Amino acid sequence: MVNDLGKSGRPLASVPPGQQVRIIGFSGGRMMRARLMAMGLNLGQKVDILQNNRGLIIVSVNGVRVALGRGVSQKILTVPAELPA
Repeated sequence: MVNDLGKSGRPLASVPPGQQVRIIGFSGGRMMRARLMAMGLNLGQKVDILQNNRGLIIVSVNGVRVALGRGVSQKILTVPAELPA
């Protein structure tokens, strides 16, 4: 998947539990981006994947747990945390 800046990565929904990723883009609209940013899910932010089941995906952002639906998590583009943003 390629974001609007031409960067490629994988959707948050496809990352297995126990991994840490960095957010590099969003494919949703402006309102969705604003809502995610209000929850601490910003570009360049490191995110720990705690749970990734069929429904909700639970992540940790700066020590705070955030639950995301599968549809929203498909729109968050990530790379492994050790790679540059």
